[in-house]
Amino acid sequence: MFRQGELRRQLEATERELANQKWVFERFLESPAWRMTYPVRWLAQQARRFVASGSGRAREARARQGEASMNGGPGEGTGSEQILKPSLAAPDLRLSPRRLPEEEGGPSAIKELLTTAYRANLNNFLSAEIPLRLPHSDSPEVSIILILFNRAELTLQCLRSIADHGFDPLEVIIVDNASTDETAHLLSLIDGAVIIRNTENRHFVLGVNQAARDTRGEFLLLLNNDAQLLPGALRSALNTIRQDPAIGAVGGRLIMLDWSLQEAGSIVWRDGSCLGYGRGDDPFAPAYMFRRDVDYCSAAFLLTPRATWQRLGGFDEAFKPAYYEDSDYCARLWEQGFRVVYDPNAMILHYEFGASNLPSAIDLQIAHQKLFESRHQKWLSNHHPPDPDTILPARMKKDRNKRILFIEDRVPHPWLGSGFPRARNILLSLVRQGLFVTFYPLMHLAESWDCVYSDMPNEIEFMIGYGPALLESFFRYRYGYYDIVFVSRPHNMKILRPILSSHRDWFRNTTVIYDAEALFAGRELTLRNLDGNPVSQQEAEKILKGEVELARVAHTVISVSDSERNEFEKHGIKNVHVVGHSVSPVITSRTFRDREGFLFVGAVHEEVSPNGDSIIWFLEKIFPRIQAKLGHAIRLTIAGVNTSERVRQLAGGAVRITGQVRDLTPLYDSARVFIAPTRYSAGIPQKVHDAAARGVPIVATPLLASQLGWRDGSPLLVAGDAETFAEKCVQLHTDEALWYRLRESAVERIRVDCSPELFEERLRLALASVHSPPRRGRVAR
Repeated sequence: MFRQGELRRQLEATERELANQKWVFERFLESPAWRMTYPVRWLAQQARRFVASGSGRAREARARQGEASMNGGPGEGTGSEQILKPSLAAPDLRLSPRRLPEEEGGPSAIKELLTTAYRANLNNFLSAEIPLRLPHSDSPEVSIILILFNRAELTLQCLRSIADHGFDPLEVIIVDNASTDETAHLLSLIDGAVIIRNTENRHFVLGVNQAARDTRGEFLLLLNNDAQLLPGALRSALNTIRQDPAIGAVGGRLIMLDWSLQEAGSIVWRDGSCLGYGRGDDPFAPAYMFRRDVDYCSAAFLLTPRATWQRLGGFDEAFKPAYYEDSDYCARLWEQGFRVVYDPNAMILHYEFGASNLPSAIDLQIAHQKLFESRHQKWLSNHHPPDPDTILPARMKKDRNKRILFIEDRVPHPWLGSGFPRARNILLSLVRQGLFVTFYPLMHLAESWDCVYSDMPNEIEFMIGYGPALLESFFRYRYGYYDIVFVSRPHNMKILRPILSSHRDWFRNTTVIYDAEALFAGRELTLRNLDGNPVSQQEAEKILKGEVELARVAHTVISVSDSERNEFEKHGIKNVHVVGHSVSPVITSRTFRDREGFLFVGAVHEEVSPNGDSIIWFLEKIFPRIQAKLGHAIRLTIAGVNTSERVRQLAGGAVRITGQVRDLTPLYDSARVFIAPTRYSAGIPQKVHDAAARGVPIVATPLLASQLGWRDGSPLLVAGDAETFAEKCVQLHTDEALWYRLRESAVERIRVDCSPELFEERLRLALASVHSPPRRGRVAR
């Protein structure tokens, strides 16, 4: 029978999850990209309904595709695979990729609907005779190059997306290749662009080279006239290319009119054929949301430094009139030591083939593939052969480093507490050490992409939305891909262990590292003692042994402290490494006399939790004693997410509950004393390390002092009962000399115990402690 407290905690957890999902959904609906593309999505939906209602064959095809997708990887779609499978060496993979069965008739119907709408829009614009003003700068950062031949209705949509983009330091260079439709009339109503009018159709390659000679911007943006910039695309690409002078080009996430993915960077196979990664899949699937180096990106949207363009001589005119010129340019960048980067935040809505006007396109592509292959034989020799089983490793250009799958509860934002700041530091260290990281959250699944990457490197792949139910399928789809599986916390190891046991062949060449984060058995035993329900020594040993046993399936175990490492080793677990916290002292500036009051930091999601118990105990038993000595005006600040009604009831007028705070610096700089009244917990208290590093002296419980290995009197004060804890708080709040002495000694302990250099070295040694054999057998897709 469930206890009332357990039922209440389950209800609170459910309510939090529903609130999280509602928040994410509302933010998604409010996003500019979602609002801007609503008309396109509506038309796409109508076209699908039209095709479905009029074609039984289309319905059958969709059913077949649904069955086929059941055999693919979860959430990654089978788009790229299905395009490739019919003909592994098909020369038309780039120009005319095979459609998925459900696409038959769909995109063309959508294009017909949109073309009708766009033409009506064009006619209204031309009739109104109101000029469209484009941004124009005398010192442009970016020069946008557009090559036109007819399709004025698409050009107008493209130009409007530039005008509405909100990026002013640019110039627009337009080459009209002797269009015969309304393009001349349209261009007469465009203000702010440099317009070059050719007397013949010079096509794309010659047109781009011609326009580039008249540019002044630091960067060139090649943009198809059938493409539309979605909000923030140009600024994101510009931020990316400025991060490293070795970046020679940045491409974006191209989304087709039916709101499916055209490409998220592209793969060049060993034979010179090419594949748009992810074609036909959901453009917001996790596999397409992280930044990475790629073989090439389409010139539908390609940002490159003008100096680099000039150094390489622009497009090679051997590829005129078109096709393979962008692949060749990117290949030459790689051969010259530059990088080509895919930026998922540079989103483009692409009509696709609206700018193409070559009747012999297939023949041209066949010829240009052969030319491309002959020009870049050495570069291509290290590429994968065209094979659906190599799409996954081929999606990244630099794929020689070790790959690691990191399994945790949720994306480890620093403001979450509960061990997540340490998990974040591990994650950042892995990236700095050159590993490619896929992060798989098992518990918290509803999080917007903006929130995910708000404080995380864009190069990490986050498998948001998969969760425990799809973990086994994920491994099935990607087995053989990861060198290391890094799993944190015992409850996550409980989920992973049956998969490891059932599919040993999947992990034959994989190192499993278990980051215990903390021995949670100790927390459970302490809580039982507090509840008046202590356990016998025999039962306590059984509980501890049950948790330690989880580590036996791992090659390496990481512990947070020497004492917990000793517990693992006492139970026969070998190869245990200690990786504690990484904290650098950043001492806040205010003096003792410029500060006042007490500070508690910690998220309180549940009252029956270490943070919930500690702050409720402090408010009920300790703070009234402090107020009796220092006056009722003395302030207490509680920082962090707080959903506890009990805490709110106990907090009087002198208590401030801030909620989530992303930057705690102002609070550290104003508080005189940091309190850590934790009565049960596991691991090492990050909050105490953080407060000490900011120069705020601390009063803590004996439990935390023992976990830290610190003693009463230096570098903190320690008290185990309410009366003594209150006395120590008053003493530290009023004794200036003691305050400075504890502050200095705590900062020195942080320098010794939490050195980022030591943290990095210990993690590196843990990763290197088990040799991972080279990959053999099946290569993951």
